[in-house]
Amino acid sequence: MGKLRDFTIGVMAALGVALLATQADAAVSTICGVTGSNAVSLGSYNPFSPTGITNPSVSLTFTRNVASSGGGKTQEVNFYFSAPVGSPAYQLSDTTAATGNLLYIAGGAHPTLTISGSDVGADNLPFGGAAAPDTITRTFAVTIPPNVDLTAGLDIAFNIIYQCKGTGGFSNQSSDVTLPGAITLHLTVLSALQAHYAGTALAFGDLTHVTIGGATTSAINNHITVKSSGPYNVSIASDNGRAGVVKPFRMMWDSAHTGANDTILYSVHFLGQTLSSTQTSLAGSPILCQKATLTGVDLPIYATLQEGGSTKTPASYSDLLIVTITPQDIPPSGATCSSL
Repeated sequence: MGKLRDFTIGVMAALGVALLATQADAAVSTICGVTGSNAVSLGSYNPFSPTGITNPSVSLTFTRNVASSGGGKTQEVNFYFSAPVGSPAYQLSDTTAATGNLLYIAGGAHPTLTISGSDVGADNLPFGGAAAPDTITRTFAVTIPPNVDLTAGLDIAFNIIYQCKGTGGFSNQSSDVTLPGAITLHLTVLSALQAHYAGTALAFGDLTHVTIGGATTSAINNHITVKSSGPYNVSIASDNGRAGVVKPFRMMWDSAHTGANDTILYSVHFLGQTLSSTQTSLAGSPILCQKATLTGVDLPIYATLQEGGSTKTPASYSDLLIVTITPQDIPPSGATCSSL
């Protein structure tokens, strides 16, 4: 058998990006602070693409806390973004202020904030005095690197960590404040898949002197490698079982000769089931398998001879196994097929 051809199939769709921030009502606050919100779409993301995604024009408007009466306002804010532990190397940069990446992994290295000034690795919002505008709009570049093992519909939440300086009677905030889920990315992740056959032909060699059924098994270290960003269906069929040929899971030397002496029965072990002339398809076919991830899983496959060759017509016998693997546009589910 030849190798299955590598292939990639994209499906899936959905939504975009939501930028949200919440905090106590600024109107009743007596301490400096900031909120911000926006919504933007990053488009589709193919985990197998070598380029990833960069959106250079994600705008976010920050609004400073102001007192309901009097002159209390937030004068300036220093901040950075925080990503959950275990996050890939996402990047989030302020293109307006020309900062570098402002996104750090929670629990790891991060900037040391102060109430004023430009802290190394952080961003600064200089709102100014009471007469200055209460909002500042910044444009950010969001980068999702290539080959990140994301799942369709997965929300990616970033926090904002800040300290701030007050004016007009507002107190300073000299310890880090967290705005949880201040930026939540909801990506359109394509349901993509790659698969190939790894190994040698499921061959039995010379059957001239083989007389006991089931005595010969092909090499068992052959497998089909699957990589996917979502669940997928698997089915298998014997080409000699197609309409007008003969019955499945029989090797033939010529399509015009289909008698008992011109065909050889065999069985195939695949996805935990044994297929033969009596069970010609997987029970529950197609089998729904869990996401294989970008690292990939191996689906072992091997064949076992069910007839000897001593009474058969001398010839070269063969069959072709057709394995169909199809990505599914559904929530994560299915069997752990590599363990079957």
